[in-house]
Amino acid sequence: MRDWPGKRLAGGVNFLRGRGRRFERALEKIERLAEFANSGDVDLVVFSGDFTAMGTRAEFAAARAAIHPFVTSPAEFICVAGNHDLYTRRVVRERRFEKTFDGLLGTDLPDYRVDGAWPTVRTLGNDVAVIALNSAKPNPVPWRSSGRVPGPQLEALRAILGRPEVEGRFVFIVTHYAPCLADGRPDTPLHGLENAAELLQACAGTERGAILCGHVHETFRVRLPDVGPEIFCAGSATMHELEGFWMYDVNGGSLSARRGRWTGGGYQLASAETSSPCAAGAPE
Repeated sequence: MRDWPGKRLAGGVNFLRGRGRRFERALEKIERLAEFANSGDVDLVVFSGDFTAMGTRAEFAAARAAIHPFVTSPAEFICVAGNHDLYTRRVVRERRFEKTFDGLLGTDLPDYRVDGAWPTVRTLGNDVAVIALNSAKPNPVPWRSSGRVPGPQLEALRAILGRPEVEGRFVFIVTHYAPCLADGRPDTPLHGLENAAELLQACAGTERGAILCGHVHETFRVRLPDVGPEIFCAGSATMHELEGFWMYDVNGGSLSARRGRWTGGGYQLASAETSSPCAAGAPE
């Protein structure tokens, strides 16, 4: 019961009042998504956070069991924490996320870790690099769910982008919080990435890359002026009527992306590549 006072109590009430019903088939959908991923030639699976609703030990145990088909497949697996995973200071203090996903947070550049497991860097073959950042943090006030990429992580990101192991590759930069909404506008201060402009500035010079995120429950892609990488929000893979994901193919340094959808009994890809709108203005 010590887990429940404060923000988790408010979140639990919200979950019981209706939010939970939108995730009733979550475990089934994760199983179908794993079948979809393992049926094709997938080299990398990226989870952009929110494995849990309130960061309880039981939720973390269930989440670790649910992703077992992904982590035992031949594909690489990379994940970041979401704000629901780092729901309270106690969760962070006990390092529940790190302990649950121990063995899945390895990095190819350990000298650049400045904040626990972050940034996590993986290189795949000769063409792709992945840099995962942690932007989630506890928000004790019930009505706030904003995030921030700590300054040391941004400095490490800039240094990593200049490393010979990364230069020349197509770079996926992964963070839970979306740097903007689907129309290119900043998210609200209470819900969005507090230092989105700083993250975008750090990524701006990356000509061949993409920013992958979640948090906003909408599957979208958007290109911002003066920002090299395109932004892809995965939305939610399991939330009723909002299910989605992206399938990426990097070929010769160029990226093609197709949106995935839930059909009621499984997942399938859109018939054609989804185009990217260009926002009129960059986030403030």
